[in-house]
Amino acid sequence: MTYKPQYTKEEVAELVNWFNTHKCEQDIDLGSGIHITNLDMTVTQLSYIAQEHNDSPVFSGQVCMLFRIRDEIIKQHKIIEG
Repeated sequence: MTYKPQYTKEEVAELVNWFNTHKCEQDIDLGSGIHITNLDMTVTQLSYIAQEHNDSPVFSGQVCMLFRIRDEIIKQHKIIEG
């Protein structure tokens, strides 16, 4: 997803639901010096911010990061099957 200054409740709900329905590896490298070793905690915190502040430009970077994490999980095949 491309960065936007605001995200709709529907976009955020769909994103959070995606994380709630997929089990993923806990370690992911997003490039640009960003490496996450505890994905569950990171997603939990960013999901809270996304749900509470999706319409605020102040927190749009955190919401965008959550989209970026999802996209990289899919790209890097970090979903655990089963």
